[in-house]
Amino acid sequence: MNALFKLQVALCFVILIVNIEGERIRRVSNDTRKLVELFGLANGQSKREADLDHNKRPINLVVLAPENDSLPYALHKILPSIQYAVKSVQDQGILGDRAIKVYARDTKCSSTYGPLAAFNMYYNKLVDVFLGPLCPYALAPVARYTAVWQIPILSAGGQIDSFDYKAKYYSLLTRMNGSYSQIGHIFQEVLLNFSWRIVAFLYHNFQDRSRGKSNCAFTLGAVSHALNKKDYHERDFDETLSEVPYHNLLQDVSKHAR
Repeated sequence: MNALFKLQVALCFVILIVNIEGERIRRVSNDTRKLVELFGLANGQSKREADLDHNKRPINLVVLAPENDSLPYALHKILPSIQYAVKSVQDQGILGDRAIKVYARDTKCSSTYGPLAAFNMYYNKLVDVFLGPLCPYALAPVARYTAVWQIPILSAGGQIDSFDYKAKYYSLLTRMNGSYSQIGHIFQEVLLNFSWRIVAFLYHNFQDRSRGKSNCAFTLGAVSHALNKKDYHERDFDETLSEVPYHNLLQDVSKHAR
């Protein structure tokens, strides 16, 4: 993982923890309220003591990422920077006496295993904030669940333009690296500036559709959306295959673009 990415993770994590301190610490869980009422602790002094105990408990940070070493955001690559950020926050006394516990779970970059990991931590009451997932197919369902659970989620992924619709689906998702839709707007401005109207897209996408879409396909999807579905020519190819007809692809694209 490069230094910039480490810095982004650490910086955004510190900001998120500070926000949590101002928001979540003031809120007593429903389970705590029920216990207070059940055992007759609803008088002012006892409730204040219950709130104080709640506010002293550790903040649980759950890191959701794949263990796949071939990925730039594998768990063992990102955990050191997160642990460093945690130590920095605690050394500065930003949270007072409250501790931060870090849990890590493997999402396998899967829309199945990613949510299962999140569910496990949620139902065991071991999460106050999620960091990740990073893979879009794992992030989408987890981010939707966190909106219902009222648990904040921070990710260096999620650039796909579908995550732009925060109010309805992803209200508690904070994306560290922006959105591909920004690239779409830049692309549109370039075309307008040079009065270019003939466009062709040539990009990598997986031939095996069970692998989902590539980042290239997601990026150009945002560009296509920004162009408001105007006519353009597109060809995709799978760069992971042993043989790719690049010559034929380039010849074809040359007939449909500048």
